[in-house]
Amino acid sequence: MKASSIFWLIACLCLAPILSACSSGPAATPTVPPPTRTPFPTFAYIQPTTEGAFEVEESPGEAAPAASIDLDEKLVGRGRGRYEALECGSCHGENGEGTSQGKSLLQFAMQEEDFITFVRSGGELGTSHQYSTDRLSNSGSRNLYQYLLSLAQGN
Repeated sequence: MKASSIFWLIACLCLAPILSACSSGPAATPTVPPPTRTPFPTFAYIQPTTEGAFEVEESPGEAAPAASIDLDEKLVGRGRGRYEALECGSCHGENGEGTSQGKSLLQFAMQEEDFITFVRSGGELGTSHQYSTDRLSNSGSRNLYQYLLSLAQGN
């Protein structure tokens, strides 16, 4: 009998921690803050109500000189890259000389801010000349502007 009572004593001592671990008390819940709403930026297209600022006169004579602006060769090189990447040459010619599909850019005379507004809105030409910032960044627009000025200045 002594052996059986020792067995039951050991069994109870072993089962006591197991049974206490399985108690039905409230479990500790981790405190995780609820997810917050993240606002997504939106783009609203506003149709221009005035005529486009991009006007180039067709003339068989010599091109009018572009505005006297100091060109940065580094920006001009980057602008040529944008001109090629956006395939501007397919309509305006490889060197901006114009084709049957697009006007010559050799008489390009536009202020930088007007040009950037034009590439964002498309002007009266519509979506074929509208570039959002994911296709043409603000710095890319400035570089393209420098390149078009270099074409107009004959560089």
